[in-house]
Amino acid sequence: MKVILVSSKYSPEYSGSGLRAHRTYLRLREKYKVEVEVICSGTEYLSPETYFQDDLQVTRVVSPFVRKLHSIFGKGPVRRLTNAAVFQSEMKRVTRLLETKSADVLHAFGYSPATMAAIRWSRVHKIPLMRELVNVVPSPYQYPPGRFGDHLFEFPDLSVVVAISAELGKMSNRAGLTENVWVRPNPVDVERFHFASNSERDESRSRLTPFSPDDRVIVFVSKFRRSKNQPFLLDVLARLPENYKLLLAGPPSDANDSVPGLSTEQIYGLQVRAESMGMRSRVITKPGFVDAADYLRIGNVFCMPAEKEAMGTPLLEALATGLPVVANRGEPSFREWIVDGQNGFLRKLDASEWANAVLATEHFSSTDRKSMSDQVRAVVSTDRIDEQYHKLLSALSEAGPGESVSVADVIG
Repeated sequence: MKVILVSSKYSPEYSGSGLRAHRTYLRLREKYKVEVEVICSGTEYLSPETYFQDDLQVTRVVSPFVRKLHSIFGKGPVRRLTNAAVFQSEMKRVTRLLETKSADVLHAFGYSPATMAAIRWSRVHKIPLMRELVNVVPSPYQYPPGRFGDHLFEFPDLSVVVAISAELGKMSNRAGLTENVWVRPNPVDVERFHFASNSERDESRSRLTPFSPDDRVIVFVSKFRRSKNQPFLLDVLARLPENYKLLLAGPPSDANDSVPGLSTEQIYGLQVRAESMGMRSRVITKPGFVDAADYLRIGNVFCMPAEKEAMGTPLLEALATGLPVVANRGEPSFREWIVDGQNGFLRKLDASEWANAVLATEHFSSTDRKSMSDQVRAVVSTDRIDEQYHKLLSALSEAGPGESVSVADVIG
């Protein structure tokens, strides 16, 4: 079976969904001999290139000249026109590339010229489509600029929609997609993200931080974006006893990112702010790619104040590690996983309420933490989700034009 994976971004450019897709297809290739190649757009890397990432062929399709015009003139009301020009130019390039390829299934992640071209190609040429919904969106159908409502970007048949939260699944149902919607959690490598004993925590903590075994460490590992609300945790820490510390780690945002975020300089600015609040020795920031499993082992509690989150994979990884989680009550996907008093707490974004919730996590025993780890690992393991992916991809590859694929019939 041959799959062409099409993503908005792809490694080495950071994208949570792109990274998960890459790891998933490395496993599917090894376990089930699925053949795959990748086509992607980009926001940080703006030169067209064909390269190999872990022996997977990746073709990045961008139009440097049009992108440059967009960066120079794409301000104010003109931005809509220059953005449309980017989509039109790059979609044409992706279409020409797809004309040279063959595939049993097209699998599209995210929203970009590449993914829009792939969806249209699948509809025109009756190629089965797996459409991954990885962001909070009002509809499963997304359109290029100026093409709203164009049926060539809709996929009621010969498709499977992957929704990474129940909320995205319900949204798809409201759009008329029901039997072909697969609601699943983001997969977690349960070999790496496992229950961390006190000795494992102390070893990671002494190796990666100056914090002592007696400290209570709040951890948040995620890309530094405005929607992640990392600065909010400084206000939470200020309301906690001196033995509470804060570790913030993850990749900085790039100036070309479509979603606003914090640059490396701005991340270090959090350290300056912490010093001004009298918390210099209590806060560590680690901008860059880190071993998330290693850093989660440092913590006593994981805090996730993010907003507009389709599904926070770090939240699942923290639970798998046995960390209680304090999360934003306003996010439906967080409410799917966090049960007050059982594996953490859900609170509105009020620093005092969060500080009290963090203090309350001290009551979770080692047995409690092991139980929450076991429960989530049974549901989110890569082995379980990989098997379901393979079944659905196989069913799609065998479906004929106009046929529908019932997720329930395929995976039960």
